[in-house]
Amino acid sequence: MVRVDKTKCQGCGTCVSVCPQHAISLMDNIANIDGNRCVECEKCINVCPTGAIQPGVGSQRSFNSNQGQGRGMGRGEGRGLGRGPRDGRGGGRRR
Repeated sequence: MVRVDKTKCQGCGTCVSVCPQHAISLMDNIANIDGNRCVECEKCINVCPTGAIQPGVGSQRSFNSNQGQGRGMGRGEGRGLGRGPRDGRGGGRRR
């Protein structure tokens, strides 16, 4: 789920107006996200002028930002890609 850094939020309400699920409200001039309504569209992240709204652990954006950092499979790993007898590029019996 998306999260709010309360130290950065200035309570401008931009995120409230852009949320299609009405999952964000202001409480004491700080954005508050209702986890039951939030569908992680991340529109609020894109419009927050202070960067107070950030992707939470496990969100798509969080996953994408970890790519290429040694977490998970690299290109071709574990997908059956390579030069074997089934890919048409050799690896089988030679005649």
